[in-house]
Amino acid sequence: MTGLDVKKEIAEKRAKNADEKLAILSGFVRVTFSLYKKGIDDGFGLILDCQNHDISDYIASLTKELFSVAPVDKRNDDDGKRGKFKIDSSSLLFAEGEKLLKGLYIIPGDNVFDVGGISDKIKSLPCYARGVFLGCGSVSVPSADSAQSDKKSGGYHIEFAFYTEDFANEFLALLSKYNIYAHLTRRGGKYVVYVKYISDVSDCLALIGADRAVLDMNAAAATYAVKSDVNRRLNCELANMSRTVDASVGVTEAVDVIESSIGLDALDEKLREAALARRGNPQASIGNIAKELGISKSGLKHRFDKLIKIANGCKNGKNNRKNFMR
Repeated sequence: MTGLDVKKEIAEKRAKNADEKLAILSGFVRVTFSLYKKGIDDGFGLILDCQNHDISDYIASLTKELFSVAPVDKRNDDDGKRGKFKIDSSSLLFAEGEKLLKGLYIIPGDNVFDVGGISDKIKSLPCYARGVFLGCGSVSVPSADSAQSDKKSGGYHIEFAFYTEDFANEFLALLSKYNIYAHLTRRGGKYVVYVKYISDVSDCLALIGADRAVLDMNAAAATYAVKSDVNRRLNCELANMSRTVDASVGVTEAVDVIESSIGLDALDEKLREAALARRGNPQASIGNIAKELGISKSGLKHRFDKLIKIANGCKNGKNNRKNFMR
């Protein structure tokens, strides 16, 4: 799941009341607006970078509902008053820029360059965070398979890119109010607030209203956890099998050496019984053979160790049938 998928989801999610709508619009405009001079005495217009048409349609509907302000038809805006700004097809252009900035509590007074932080007049901080994400957020919710590439965080992350450090710190504080642990870093001239742990990413997505994304992420995380558990169990079983085979080969070779050197009849009854049991069950675990012989695993292991020691003595000439049976 990509940031565009999440943005499309929350753009389709309608706010419950005017306070939520204003919070969403304020957060979005705060991180996306640019000003342009309409004329010497005409004040400033507003340009909003909306990234795609789903978002631009959503934002345009909010400005109409809250302020009865419609975006300028860019096809008829050919008077050159936008200066050097390049407007793409999904951006919105508003002639009444100062009205919007004041109404959204982005500027506290008449100075359009005196941009404030998160106003205490914003009634819904989760909706404000939703607007900020629509404007400058991105998210990665990998599939269960691709999550394995990042063992620490699972590949899950969500981030918000700001132009000023002060506002980035304010947003960091906003997330902390909802117990979402985030970090701040500098990247490419921007201040990036990012969340990387699965639980915090899930909480952050829930905060901004991305319910489907939360469900998808939790499903992917659960699938990954199951796959990891299966792989862990399989690796453990393979390791146990490998150890069993190695131990079995070592004892079996020792039995062969003893038989060819001094003969198994030279062994006492308990060692001979253990030697024949291993030879007859080369792939069995020590536990299974011990159970068959009616002794403990530690007791059987002690006998196997003694067989290997006797075999080593046979190899270096210390043990032969004549002196071994004295």
